[in-house]
Amino acid sequence: MTAEADAMVERLRRVLALLQATPFPLDLIDNPGRTGQWLVALQNLQQCLAVLRGDSRTSAGLPAESRGERLARMFNRMIAGLPMACLVELSPVIKLGLLRPLLQDLDMAERRLRGSPVYEVTALGAWLSQYRIVMAEMAARHVAPDPPVDLRPPETVPAG
Repeated sequence: MTAEADAMVERLRRVLALLQATPFPLDLIDNPGRTGQWLVALQNLQQCLAVLRGDSRTSAGLPAESRGERLARMFNRMIAGLPMACLVELSPVIKLGLLRPLLQDLDMAERRLRGSPVYEVTALGAWLSQYRIVMAEMAARHVAPDPPVDLRPPETVPAG
C-alpha cells in the first residue's frame, strides 16, 4: 500500500474507535438526563468527519466543510458559555436535526470509500447502519401529523 492508503486505513481505525465510544440509546434525544451524552455523540460524529478528511481537504471525497459540520459548528457557537441546564429542555426534534446531517455526511464518505478495493469499510458501514436504524426509530416517535386543511395555505391544498 502507498503511504496515502496506509494513512486512510489508520484514519478508518480511529473513526471506528470513535463510533464504538458513541452509543446511541433509543432515548438519546428524548431523555433530558442524556443531554450530555447527546452532546458527546454530536461532537464524536463531527470528529469522525474531521478524521476521515485527514490533512487533505479532498480526502474521502469530503468537501472542506459538510452541511452537518456547518450546522454543528453554528450550534456550538450559539451555545458557547451556556450552562448544561439551559440545554436540558432542548427539543428532541432539534437534537435529531443536528445528528442526522452528520450521519448523512458519514454515509456519503462510507459510500465513496466502499468503491475503493483498498479500503475495508464493512465495519464502518455496520456502525452507520445501526445508527440509521436507531435514528429512524427516534424520528418515528416525533412525526407530526399534517395540519388540518383549513389551517394550510391555499396553494398547498390539493385541488379536487
